Amino acid sequence: MTCPALIDFEASCLPDYGQSYPIEVALARVDGSSRTWLIRPAESWRFWDWSPEAEALHGIAQDVIARDGLPPAQVLAEMQAFAGHCQVYADADLDAYWLEVLAHAAGMHPPFPVRYLGEYFAERGYTRPQVVSALDAARERLPVEHVARDDASRLALAVRLLLDGETAA
Repeated sequence: MTCPALIDFEASCLPDYGQSYPIEVALARVDGSSRTWLIRPAESWRFWDWSPEAEALHGIAQDVIARDGLPPAQVLAEMQAFAGHCQVYADADLDAYWLEVLAHAAGMHPPFPVRYLGEYFAERGYTRPQVVSALDAARERLPVEHVARDDASRLALAVRLLLDGETAA
């Protein structure tokens, strides 16, 4: 089983600090596979905001994304290929927003919809204690936060633990 896939973005600033753009994105599937992409800023984002607070959280500097980031269209194409037929979920609506920002910069439509992870849990009848237990167990195994690959992988692991019935509640 490889589906669903979980998505997480890191951005140029925190939502309260201004107009942010995506700088890193990761997709992780419940089989443990994952991909991460650094995103080269689009020209249209040139005057958007960058905050030192966000950089301190994710640890990605502007010169790194300018040098090592991939163009938005390439990131989208590779994300679509990696996601394959999986439904994609996120734990925050900001991830869907940043996917739209990324797609708009490339002159494209988002390659897939981003659904809310809470809906996935509810549709499958998981209780709040089960979900909290799975998230806690995943956080113990993958404690690093604000790194897109780790955040997406932690969510995918929590889903896997629930699917495998490895949580107590």
